Amino acid sequence: MSVFIAASAAACSVSSTPEDIEDVGSEPLAAGGVGVCNQADPYEKNNKRSRATELAYNGIYFEPADPEYSWSEDIGSAYTIVSASICKKDQDWYFVSTSDLPYTPGWLSIRAQAAGASHCAMMEVSEEGGETYTVGYDPPAGPHNTIQIDVYSAGTLQLLASAQSNIGRIFLDTYNGPLDQDLYLRVHGPKEAHYGYNLSVVVQTDAFEDECEL
Repeated sequence: MSVFIAASAAACSVSSTPEDIEDVGSEPLAAGGVGVCNQADPYEKNNKRSRATELAYNGIYFEPADPEYSWSEDIGSAYTIVSASICKKDQDWYFVSTSDLPYTPGWLSIRAQAAGASHCAMMEVSEEGGETYTVGYDPPAGPHNTIQIDVYSAGTLQLLASAQSNIGRIFLDTYNGPLDQDLYLRVHGPKEAHYGYNLSVVVQTDAFEDECEL
């Protein structure tokens, strides 16, 4: 029997233990458009790990293994989505609870789109008649559109995974663990970075199909 639990919205590298930065403030940018730092962002005070924003799951799916079949395994997936912004000299910290899920996490998928980047990469698509058109959007490469996400174990602060993109789009998938002991996510960029971004986190029992694969 599968169970869906509605919840209120609420490539790896190694680096040193994360350090909190001082709240140095930020420069307000013009309202609207790509590359906007929103100082009214409700998460703007989470620029230290001690003030990390806890992300509630928007939904949890769980299908337990069937005991009548030895090959049957638990299938589970939980996701959370947030929209926020990075101002100059800024970073955002998030806390994601994985220890209380009804299944053992084995795969973590993180997606981020900053500075107006589309979810999937910009590409040219050809039709049967020979016409081509472009889908998606890649912001101009540069430090102002660079986003980096680091994933830490909340218990040990061990770096579990990290990814960086200078065109505002991150696809980070990892089974590097432990993923069942709660996580901290750190979203940041170079000092020039300023943009709005969307962040989604999916905690699964196993890897699923790439949503952008053609």
